[in-house]
Amino acid sequence: MLNISGLNSTYFYNSSPLRHKNPVDTARAGENSVNFGTVGHVSSPFSAMPSFGASKVRTSLSNNDEKNKYNTVTSKLDKKTKKVLNELLKTGKLLDSSSNDKSTTLDNLYKIATTPRVAGLNSEKLLAEVINKIQYPYSITQKFGDIPAKLQQEMVDSENNATNRKISVSDLDVHSSTCPAASIEFNLAHKMPAEFARIADGLSSEQMSVTKKLKLDELSQNTVDIIWMLNEFNIPHKLESWNDLTVELKPDRNAIVRARVQNTYYDAGERSPLDVLMQSTFMNVGAQNTYNSLTDKRIPKYNDDDGGLTDIEKNFAEEMVTGKGRVCVTYQKIEYTDDPNSQNGKLVGYECKPQETLQHITDTLKGGDNVIIGYIYTDEANNVIGGHEITITGIEKGKDGKKYFVCNDTDDGIDAPIKYPVDEFLPKIHHAGIPLNVLEGKVEFVDGWRELMQYYKESKTASRAA
Repeated sequence: MLNISGLNSTYFYNSSPLRHKNPVDTARAGENSVNFGTVGHVSSPFSAMPSFGASKVRTSLSNNDEKNKYNTVTSKLDKKTKKVLNELLKTGKLLDSSSNDKSTTLDNLYKIATTPRVAGLNSEKLLAEVINKIQYPYSITQKFGDIPAKLQQEMVDSENNATNRKISVSDLDVHSSTCPAASIEFNLAHKMPAEFARIADGLSSEQMSVTKKLKLDELSQNTVDIIWMLNEFNIPHKLESWNDLTVELKPDRNAIVRARVQNTYYDAGERSPLDVLMQSTFMNVGAQNTYNSLTDKRIPKYNDDDGGLTDIEKNFAEEMVTGKGRVCVTYQKIEYTDDPNSQNGKLVGYECKPQETLQHITDTLKGGDNVIIGYIYTDEANNVIGGHEITITGIEKGKDGKKYFVCNDTDDGIDAPIKYPVDEFLPKIHHAGIPLNVLEGKVEFVDGWRELMQYYKESKTASRAA
């Protein structure tokens, strides 16, 4: 039986090489050690309709209020985007109400079109952007835009005057580590269009925040642990009743700086202003409100890496954003030694058989959810040299008879799904966020994550005092 414990689930994976060694050696001597090369992938045409929830799909405007909102939104769009809006109506995405407050995608598009946006952003551009990302979620990217040279020094001076974290112009040129946040953004657009639009409205509004109402019995941890996590992660929250929790999600203070740059100086293939606001928010939630959009860095609290999120942090952010309970399952055993060639750990085995991992993913997909997974790549000696977060959206059988994972990768520069052979990719999967109901009765739960997080905090405090 697979043992789910945080004690082997804290290694960070993003699109950059891993840099720091976990201070806790938690891996056990494993099963067969294997060597992986880079993962090959091909783009794949994809036309499957995403599921939006249990409510009946509506494809026609049913009352004057909806017709008036539709006409108002349409009046703000160019000819091309009007056609996209009509497609959203035909497919049921426009009147989807799978949002946190039961508002429809149309309701939230109307708010974007008719209420003020935060200074420096164009409401009509944002409106078109939301519409297009819901229709084409595979266009979402994590690639940072460049900041024009004439603006760089002014930004650096402003940041250095406002914070003790001194930066230089070179710190503004970053390679994105926001793949966990971009994957969460993709999932919202792909599976929860009304909620995607609602969050887009809130984050681009003058308040630059969004409130979520969560049901405690739908989250992965008990009430005491959820409240503990909210306090640890510095998330504004209020316990409304024994089962009702309200949280506030917002980007870091420099997100608007990056978003304004993209509003004026956007280049093809870069993040849009909305990508900036969403990814900054989700990174900030996972990084205990210490993320800095200018440098793509955070203040590490539970490890030594100032880039990206650990898998536990990503899992927490995903729960807060979607309201759906996720269990962070670690499938690989990573061993840490003093060998300088394995400073990021060495793959020594697995926590369960590949077929069990596949079953968890398959059952999650059958339940209507995507699966955000973290995978690793190694050298010939199985030393971990890097990793990345992507989203599995389906499983298909190819013409060659093999099964393929259909995936979205926000860092591959491809505005379409990609496919990986299941048998080749399964051994590379380090962790995944799996719904609690998929795992109940199949795994043994061990709440080691809290102890490990506390260990990191105490270790870092002790090292600073020494």
